[in-house]
Amino acid sequence: MFQSKLFRRMFFSYVVIIAVSMALYSASLIYQSRRIAENQSAWEHDLILREVSDIMNGVLEDSRDTVRDITYSTTMKNLYMASRLDAPLDSYEDYAVQKEIRNLWALRGDSIYSTTIFLYGSSRAWSAGGPIYMDKPFEKQDFSVPVFLKGNIADSIGLENNQRYYFSKEGLLYWDSYTYRTGTEVGLCCVLVDFQKTFDQIESILTDEQGIRVLYQGKEIFTIGDVDSQPLSLTQSGDNDFSYELYAPKFTLLKNNTILIGMLTVLMIASAIFIWIAYWESKRYYKPIDYLGKMVSSEQGGPKKAASQGIQSGSVSQSSEMNSIINGIEELIGEKNSYREKMLTITPYAGAGMFQAIVSGQAGDEKLGVLTNEEYLDLKFPYYIVSIVNFAYEWSDNKKAMDQKQLTDVFEQVAATWSAEDLHVTWYFSSKNSAYLILSFIEKKDMDDIFFGIHKMLQSSLEKDHIVVTMGVDLRREDISELKRACEGASSALDGILHDGRGEIFFVDEFQRQNVDYYLPTGFKEKLRACLANKDKYAVHELLFDIYSTNLEKDASAEVYKSLIEDFYLTMMKTIRKVAGLTTVHLNIQRVSELMSLQEIFDYYDAALISIIDLLEKNECQQKEETKLDDEIIDYVEKNYCDPEISLQQLSDRFNVSNKYLLLLFRQRYNTTYLQYIQSKRIEKAIELVEQNDLPISEIGLKVGYENQLTFRRNFKAQTGLNPSEYADRQKMNLG
Repeated sequence: MFQSKLFRRMFFSYVVIIAVSMALYSASLIYQSRRIAENQSAWEHDLILREVSDIMNGVLEDSRDTVRDITYSTTMKNLYMASRLDAPLDSYEDYAVQKEIRNLWALRGDSIYSTTIFLYGSSRAWSAGGPIYMDKPFEKQDFSVPVFLKGNIADSIGLENNQRYYFSKEGLLYWDSYTYRTGTEVGLCCVLVDFQKTFDQIESILTDEQGIRVLYQGKEIFTIGDVDSQPLSLTQSGDNDFSYELYAPKFTLLKNNTILIGMLTVLMIASAIFIWIAYWESKRYYKPIDYLGKMVSSEQGGPKKAASQGIQSGSVSQSSEMNSIINGIEELIGEKNSYREKMLTITPYAGAGMFQAIVSGQAGDEKLGVLTNEEYLDLKFPYYIVSIVNFAYEWSDNKKAMDQKQLTDVFEQVAATWSAEDLHVTWYFSSKNSAYLILSFIEKKDMDDIFFGIHKMLQSSLEKDHIVVTMGVDLRREDISELKRACEGASSALDGILHDGRGEIFFVDEFQRQNVDYYLPTGFKEKLRACLANKDKYAVHELLFDIYSTNLEKDASAEVYKSLIEDFYLTMMKTIRKVAGLTTVHLNIQRVSELMSLQEIFDYYDAALISIIDLLEKNECQQKEETKLDDEIIDYVEKNYCDPEISLQQLSDRFNVSNKYLLLLFRQRYNTTYLQYIQSKRIEKAIELVEQNDLPISEIGLKVGYENQLTFRRNFKAQTGLNPSEYADRQKMNLG
């Protein structure tokens, strides 16, 4: 048909119409998409800067709160007085100072690494680890505080020699004044923030192509990503003297714009469909002309027979070619399905993923046959024992994350030491502080001595880092389908930590304790509420120690201790919420989520309850101060409400409070607004003066604070229903 000039004109006229329409629509679509994408890019960049600002402001606020709490701490004030008197602290006072510092910065979460206090004229600095002796007394620094910078304490204050050993930890430093009761600066307090954690939080917000520069008071603290080759995208000034510069690649319309690409693709497909429709429509309208041409060709005696033979031979050729294609497709589909089935069977069980799938119950029994293939499984021998290795720092309040690379190196050393021809050692990390350690062996024999040896090796390798190693060991098993049960048995054995503490090795068959009832004293809820209400810290210590020691003597099972801890926590939180309901302070204690000994758990809750009491005491003092201030404001208004200069702004400036605070005060005290209260007091005074009949009405208005007589008369009538003169006349009539 394309040989026909008429058909070509008809078909290409359709194509031109389709092409022009699609081009115009594509141009409009690209223009609108560009505007939307540019706005979205600007919004996303602004959102990134806001999130970064929230992270940095949170770090700074935690640091400020830590310094503030230390400044107001009674224990730290005693430390300062002892330092001024050059009196050494006894061991209990020394421990109290260390615990106070640990508790205060531990409340801020795991972003703060440490807190150190330097007192002017003292050759000792104080941290959570105890006193640090310096070569010479600490002197006042030449930099102004507060200041926020990146580095270490030694470089920021110019320490040398052995002092650098204690203060060489790199991070974000917040320096601020350490003051005594009178507000006098007596030293400096330095909060060391975990830079890597802050870095990771901000880095997770950015894409690979973005970079950011963080500045404090105009000085660069640190940068993340590419800030040299990328153009500056957006600058934002945040709170607390922080500012941020975001660097990002130039805007590209089609890059990552899947919607636009998809719509353009749809347009291209639609164009192709319309062209195909145009072809068939052209063909349909051209058919009558085509029939006429064939009729003319037939009448002229064309090669009709040859054409018929060509069609038959073409059909045979096409059929053979089609069969070949179909066979090839069937072979390809068969290979693909076989490969896919193999991958679905093996992939979930490769390495740690395999092990976790079995432990979590995601692998059914019909899949376990794959595990006999040594190419995919580390359990090479018929017998195996599963154990769980738990790591914890020597101090429970240490918030540092475990070094996974260090632990991996230690496990590799263990595997290299204990593996043999008939014994295979493998491990899988199950969390940041625990791992499954599995021994697979040929002969059915006792492996207790080997586990004791492995525990000793692990502990000696990590002892210098103050890491305590605890192990729970399951029974010997030989059925691979019992792997999940073996992991549960090892976990049950590890629950021995609850009673016996850390640093031991527990075997599941040895940890068979009695299921007795746990102990909570009668009226525990009321006793705890009384302790919190009376701010009695000593009573809290006694109450928790009684619960801990009594239950420890019961030698109960792990399930009993878990029930005790759950009941204790729920009762404690209900009591705290009742106490908090009477205050304006939000009080909360996090639930223990990790495996800890009974002593560690009760030490944690003891410290948390003491911090709750501190917050209650602080809130009570603050409420007393606010009540005293409120009384002063009300007394001042009572004495000066006739002063025409009195106003919300004048009260705000005088007492250093906000207008909102004043409005709320009058609403709470008198259930009215400030202006209504002033007007009511002025009119009451005016009525008193009118009834005395000693002054003219105009002078009374000025005397009660109204410089505008019209306003005075309007307010007087609004409150009494009469004008001042009418009210005076009525008083005269009543007297007459």
